[in-house]
Amino acid sequence: MDCLIVGREMLGILFAVALLAGFIDSIAGGGGLLTVPALMAVGVPPAQALATNKLQSVGGSFSPLACILSAVAR
Repeated sequence: MDCLIVGREMLGILFAVALLAGFIDSIAGGGGLLTVPALMAVGVPPAQALATNKLQSVGGSFSPLACILSAVAR
């Protein structure tokens, strides 16, 4: 398994893309249209980029569920 090494600048760009994608996901969905190409641009293989996108969407689904469940419990 190869290790992907990116610099601080690239990590900053990926972080900014992730924030923007999260914002887009919270409004209308489709943030993966930003994250998948960004990950592939830094050298992540397509299968791993798609798997990362799926894991991101699972986290985005559990967050509102936890919020709804906490509101129902009150």
